[in-house]
Amino acid sequence: MTEPASAHEADHVSARRRETRTRLLDAAAEVFAEVGIQGASVERICARADFSRGAFYSNFSSKEQLFLALLEREYEQRANQIRVRAAELTECLTANEHPPTREDAAGYVTAFLSPSGNESSWFTLETEFLLLALRDPEGEVQHVDFNLQFRHELSNVVESIVLAAGRRFIVPVDRSLTILAGVYERAVRVSALSGFDAPEGVNELGSRFAELLFTITEPV
Repeated sequence: MTEPASAHEADHVSARRRETRTRLLDAAAEVFAEVGIQGASVERICARADFSRGAFYSNFSSKEQLFLALLEREYEQRANQIRVRAAELTECLTANEHPPTREDAAGYVTAFLSPSGNESSWFTLETEFLLLALRDPEGEVQHVDFNLQFRHELSNVVESIVLAAGRRFIVPVDRSLTILAGVYERAVRVSALSGFDAPEGVNELGSRFAELLFTITEPV
């Protein structure tokens, strides 16, 4: 049966709208990273995306709404990347005959947390996110909502990986994750400012995480 012309037209409009939103989000990510959300104007974002203000306001009601949509996309992309890497690592650990040593764990962590290339941009956006929420705690941007959602997802992933390695946490997983997240966030901050090879930067996370994991976990 031939699909009605109106359905084809609707699909075309929907695809074009998705493309417009994607280009606006990509442009906003660049502009926010360069000048911050306070310094970014709708006109500047539209110019970077090569769209009119009309295209902007047909997709977003405000700059803050666009910022939230950008954060949602970035968090989901990070979560998807973690899911894929976690599945690969869990399969590898399950196939091993012997539990990993601390040196093995350092190698696994290094591979799992290997830079994707956008860490500095993400750190800048997340800092803007925090500052915006601090300046207007009752505004559209609620910092805790995103962090709680992401932390819950990460807790499940980390616990499953540790169990696949033949170990278990000796303190509650959420508290363990707070410790690990603190080390990770400092490493990303240092790397954003001084590069991945800087002391306490991202390239040292493998050994630091392995040391912590063997301290806050025990063999099953």
